[in-house]
Amino acid sequence: MSRSEITRPRIVFGTAAGLALAGLALVLGPASAAAADDTPDRRQHDSAEKGGSSTVSDLETIKARILASLLEPVTAATAEGLIETLRPDGSWPNVDYQSARRSAWPPYRHLANVGVLTRAYKSPDSSLRDDPRLRGAVLAALDYWLKHDFRNSNWWWNEIGVPKGLAPTLLLLKDELTPAQRNRGLEILRRAKIGMTGQNLVWVTEITALRGILEEDADLVDLAYRRIAKEIRVSTGEGIQADFSFHQHGPCLYNHGYGAAFAADCSQIAAEVAGTQLAFPAEKIATLSSLILDGSQWMARGSASDFGAEGREITRSGQTAKYLATAAENMLAVPTGRESEFRALVGRASGRPAPPLQGNRHFWRSDMMTHHRAGYYASARMFSRRIANTDQPCNSEGLKSHHLADGCSMVMRTGREYADVFPVWDWQKIPGTTIEQSGQLNGSPRRQGQRSFVGGVSDGTYGMAAFDFARDALSARKSWFFFDDEYVCLGAAVACDSRNPVVTTLNQCRLEGDVVVASGGQQQTLGQGSHDLEDPGWVWHDRIAYVLLQPSRVGLSNDRRRGSWWAINHRYSEDEVARDVFSLWIDHGRRPQDAGYAYLVLPGVDPSAAVVCAERPPVVILRNDATVQAVRHEKLALAAMAFYVAGRVTVRPDLEVGVDTPCLVLLHESGDGLAISLANPENKGASVCVEINRKLRGEQAQLLAGEDRTRITLELPDGLNAGSSVTRLLRWL
Repeated sequence: MSRSEITRPRIVFGTAAGLALAGLALVLGPASAAAADDTPDRRQHDSAEKGGSSTVSDLETIKARILASLLEPVTAATAEGLIETLRPDGSWPNVDYQSARRSAWPPYRHLANVGVLTRAYKSPDSSLRDDPRLRGAVLAALDYWLKHDFRNSNWWWNEIGVPKGLAPTLLLLKDELTPAQRNRGLEILRRAKIGMTGQNLVWVTEITALRGILEEDADLVDLAYRRIAKEIRVSTGEGIQADFSFHQHGPCLYNHGYGAAFAADCSQIAAEVAGTQLAFPAEKIATLSSLILDGSQWMARGSASDFGAEGREITRSGQTAKYLATAAENMLAVPTGRESEFRALVGRASGRPAPPLQGNRHFWRSDMMTHHRAGYYASARMFSRRIANTDQPCNSEGLKSHHLADGCSMVMRTGREYADVFPVWDWQKIPGTTIEQSGQLNGSPRRQGQRSFVGGVSDGTYGMAAFDFARDALSARKSWFFFDDEYVCLGAAVACDSRNPVVTTLNQCRLEGDVVVASGGQQQTLGQGSHDLEDPGWVWHDRIAYVLLQPSRVGLSNDRRRGSWWAINHRYSEDEVARDVFSLWIDHGRRPQDAGYAYLVLPGVDPSAAVVCAERPPVVILRNDATVQAVRHEKLALAAMAFYVAGRVTVRPDLEVGVDTPCLVLLHESGDGLAISLANPENKGASVCVEINRKLRGEQAQLLAGEDRTRITLELPDGLNAGSSVTRLLRWL
């Protein structure tokens, strides 16, 4: 069997599960970017850009693949239930056709039901295939929608959601539609006009392709699929970024929202057109592969997504990264040269045994660092003058997401730590953040950062992120240092002029089992409730130890919390839900001036490991002040430094490092030399001189006359790669 003949798993548009997976349940607001320069009239398309036309044979191949994937089995009982409840006029009694809700629009359930019945009627494996009674129900329900043509004040439903939900039914019933049904259906599909950017463009263009297949218009299909291929590109606007993060609604990180739908849809289309004249060019396949493998999978642990990359979708129940398994399976149907990576991703994202993802990655276009080890995942999410913290609360969701990027730092071992905890979250105690405790979350959560020194340096294995943070009356210098078995979090220059208390939250997640605290050499298992802890040595919960590296006043809660999904997303009910929650924070008090913190997180350990770590920390804090934050890991011979101003750091008595420009530095020693990695968190090109009080040789290394000192000049990138890391290898002399 040739690769082009492979029928791979595909999203089924007509079901609720398929709807969520395809991203149709995104219920989006209008895109903030201007529409692309395309026109819905194919006659105005640039023929030079279009390339060769698809053949009739290509059209039939693509159509057959789409039809095959649409005909996944439907149980007879499911179809019978829908038939039994269908009213004589073709409507269902449990569908609120008059609802004006902009998100999770209830009338759409009618189209989903029609899709289920159509599959049961057409699927070769269905016991109800070609059943006359079922045929009557399908056509009656279809006619009801075509007659009433329900609309929503949210443009997305009218131009994307409804056409995308209706197209598969029209395609499956193509030969049984009356001219009136066909024409009315095509009229609805034509509302999806090629334009916009990012995932919105992919949706409307895919609908256009399905319309072309219905109309047997090879030129329209050709236009649509080539326009989708064109959108698979690195951009400074919406869509795929140079670091393979994904932006939508302006400079807003959205790999697990719009980016999830983009990866799933584009990968399925890539497999549909494989082997035809519409097959995506090799460079498009490479870019799409990198979005999935070098971008989105790095923001997840298995099937658990990092909520920092979900935008406003953090407030949707049941969010996961399982779409990565579907996207990876799709990509295995096309030649990528990265098949082993995609197979491993299928395993991890679907919960099957697979090699773990390991390494460190900084997304300089999105102010985020992620860190993978076999036993855990951790990340740091920030924002700057360049990047928005989150999306607008479109359609009344994401209502409390104000602080999602205020230095959010999550840690996952099992992937269950944050599963649907959000309706009971304290949204002013998001893990890793330093926040005023005002008790109020007013206005839109979206904002740009106030400062630009925000970024990270990574050598691919280890990394450090630094955040010059300011929000209203509060400011702080925050940094994270990621190693193998642990990571360290530092805070300095924490200051706030308001009367609100200020706290730095270490974690807030689901409560799993005992909480153990060590203080004054004594260990204690805490009962459920709220606890004030004066200078504890460490806290242990769910096989993660939090070791305090400087005296701190700590608050802890391990108790049942109550809340509602409606409070954060009005698509849900106001019914109360309850979760057991663990929360741990450092209390900086009111009006702190030059306050700080230092703690180490040790995942996957018993309390005994916390005892050892507290007695002999593997990391030495070199500096933690307003000008420099720096640590040294003894065992790894690795130092990491955030220079907020030009200066010097003594790594150890015989090793000093200085820079003439604010920057971030990793210094990794070995027996025959060292590797130095630099990045400019201002995301600008820079020439940085690094001085080390040792004799070294290597590229751009200059021995200073009469001194045991070497000056190394590193040119840091500008343009799309501004903010990325540069590594130089040097040898001892």
